[in-house]
Amino acid sequence: MRITVTNINFNYSNDNNNELQGVNLYFSSTGATFNINGYVEVGKDEYLAAATDMNKLADLIKSKVIENLSETTEQTAS
Repeated sequence: MRITVTNINFNYSNDNNNELQGVNLYFSSTGATFNINGYVEVGKDEYLAAATDMNKLADLIKSKVIENLSETTEQTAS
């Protein structure tokens, strides 16, 4: 599955120092028998660790999607 980053939104704190709190990574997928589109929320440190490499950003998105799917499955099973 190929992940394409389509947009990046930076989330800042509401106080006067405007510190980066996290990032929303918007994406679309191709190359599978299904499509996933939307965004995942990642923390500041997660984003900064992957920001210089699009492959790392795609891997980060994949891991967040898998994490979200796992949480949804666990909630459904309960």
